[in-house]
Amino acid sequence: QPLKARMGGGKNEDEIVISAQETAALTSDQDPTLDPLDSGFTWYKPAVSLSTEHKSGGHTWAISGDDMQILTSTVPAGGEFVTEVGSFVFMHPGMSTSVELTLCGAGGCCSGCRRVMGGERCVKLILKNSTHDEGYVGVTPNFPAKIIPVKFGSNVPSGTSLIARQGAYMSEIGGVDVGCDFDCNCCTSCCGGLGTYRQKLAGSDDSIAFLNAGGTIMYRTLLDGERIIVDSTSVLAIEESVQIGLTPNGRLCTCCCGGEGCCSTTLVGPGLVYMQSMNFLKFQQAVQITVNEEEMDRGADVQDFA
Repeated sequence: QPLKARMGGGKNEDEIVISAQETAALTSDQDPTLDPLDSGFTWYKPAVSLSTEHKSGGHTWAISGDDMQILTSTVPAGGEFVTEVGSFVFMHPGMSTSVELTLCGAGGCCSGCRRVMGGERCVKLILKNSTHDEGYVGVTPNFPAKIIPVKFGSNVPSGTSLIARQGAYMSEIGGVDVGCDFDCNCCTSCCGGLGTYRQKLAGSDDSIAFLNAGGTIMYRTLLDGERIIVDSTSVLAIEESVQIGLTPNGRLCTCCCGGEGCCSTTLVGPGLVYMQSMNFLKFQQAVQITVNEEEMDRGADVQDFA
């Protein structure tokens, strides 16, 4: 049956209906139907709304859509919702928007610099509810993407940080520290897939960081010492306990003509790993190739006409 969430207060409450058929629970337990071949990778699907995993810091949230999704969250009276610039879609009429310059914010200049080095802008958007009633907001990624909620203390163990690709962060509930992590290894920083300055996300228990990523999202929890080989461009985020390495993609001809580059990334547990099938750079390249081919075809048609 569809789930119904009421946004706002008073008689003119807005009702949002979320189809249960499009969702799966946000939990550390893996659903075997989402990994029929026992590969260890589980297909991430948006989580069911109004469950206990979806209430944090006075907020109740839901993710809508199969792709290019929208995150809808309630905002308690006097509360606020923090998100990245450009992600706003809609909000309660009694709410207001403002921006905070992170370089001059409460965390100080150093905190703002770490946020910028982690791939975020120097300002963040704050959607504030100044009314006495519960409000709501809707936000979406700045590129065609899915939304992945990461709950600290549940998906990520207490006191542990998440190392992510630059720009992975979208929004937060409950206070999330967005900083950077420096990879001192020249080989993995150049070819490991996450870059030299990697985004570092940390939060208190029950706080949630919402990531954005393209394509199909898969995740896997590696055991201690367990090693997997993955495409470098497909790594979205890893728990800080996971070790990154490289392995060559065969001999010279394979490296040059195989289409996968010289190296693939190795990940060694323990810890959680998130993968994406279509990162934004790969999406841009695919679109650019299509545009170039269409322009070449139009140029050929003009020459034939002349």
